[in-house]
Amino acid sequence: MAYINFKEEKAKGKFQLDERKKNNEILYKSILKHKDSLTGFYPNLKYSFKKIIDENIGKKGVLGEEDFQEITNEDIICTKFIDCTFKNIKFKDCRFIGCVFDSCKFDEGGVSFENCIFIKEDSEKLPSLNRKDNLGCSFYNCNIYAKFLNSDISYAIFENSKLQNTSIELTNASNCIITNCEFEKVEVVDSDFRGFKIFSTYMVNFSFEDKFLTKFDEKTFFDKIEPRVKDKQEYEGIYTVYESIADKFKDNTLTSNFGEYYYLGKCIERKSLKLLPKLGSYLDWIICGYGERPFFCIFSALGIIIIFSFLYLITGIDTDGRTILYTFSNMYTWNISKFIKDFNEALNLSVGMFAGVGIDNGKPTEIGYLVANLEMLIGIVLMGVGVGTLVRKVIR
Repeated sequence: MAYINFKEEKAKGKFQLDERKKNNEILYKSILKHKDSLTGFYPNLKYSFKKIIDENIGKKGVLGEEDFQEITNEDIICTKFIDCTFKNIKFKDCRFIGCVFDSCKFDEGGVSFENCIFIKEDSEKLPSLNRKDNLGCSFYNCNIYAKFLNSDISYAIFENSKLQNTSIELTNASNCIITNCEFEKVEVVDSDFRGFKIFSTYMVNFSFEDKFLTKFDEKTFFDKIEPRVKDKQEYEGIYTVYESIADKFKDNTLTSNFGEYYYLGKCIERKSLKLLPKLGSYLDWIICGYGERPFFCIFSALGIIIIFSFLYLITGIDTDGRTILYTFSNMYTWNISKFIKDFNEALNLSVGMFAGVGIDNGKPTEIGYLVANLEMLIGIVLMGVGVGTLVRKVIR
């Protein structure tokens, strides 16, 4: 059985997202109400506690990062950026607390966030010992071309947004929730993805370029990717994404999760293959689910036993001094009760041949021995594959 219940994870994620939105809204209103008593922050007077609508922030043109406008050591608190365009701008050592980016564009040369914080952990309410607000920022309906370097975007929400040519490097992205988004060339380097969840998001170009290790845990979740174009190039892109995710779970010694995304990747890869490799892939899938579905071996074995039972009826079975043989020439003598009895003999013989033990009551005819030898070989191989698959899963 699957180790990841995708339907259940999506339901839990939706509940978690709703609860986070409610929590953020309560904390947002509380900070606005008590902004004069807020400690430890120095609000930027131009942007904090305001709605900024349809404003261009940054330099015009397509510039290199060295020519970006730089904003340093600013606290931007409880700001709602609506229909704003950020371009050719670098935020360095800044804090974004409770900010909402709605229908914004991070455009042209892009936006760089270096050593920035997008979360307020400490609680303002007393007693505050061991209490955390975890007030993150939210991005709704945004087009994001950005670089997050050595930043903290934990507990952030990305919804109905497109991330393109975006880099997440040495960044804490733990407990982020991404839903109904689109990834177009997103690269992750040595970041923290513990508790990271992504739902209903289209990804064909998403990769990990670690020098050390991006951290995953049991709560890290990536939803299935639904193909759109359904051509060879798209299938190969989705397979590569699944492969990257699976390898990263394996690097984090989460081998059960690795197996699930490996299986999804192989299922998608199969659709991109040419005829002969595709037939081989189908065979691998049917027999053992690419080594990740032990119960497939049982279904395959039952199917083979039934198929060979019919073959024995056609080639003949010698039993109790009579020969059971079904051909078109004697089909007028067939009847249901006789067929059930004869099929039972054929089934018994097929089970014995598949297991390599045979039976006492019946044996194949001379022609049928070829069929029996073939079934015996298939049975030996399939039982070996089944045991190997099961042992692999048990060890995990």
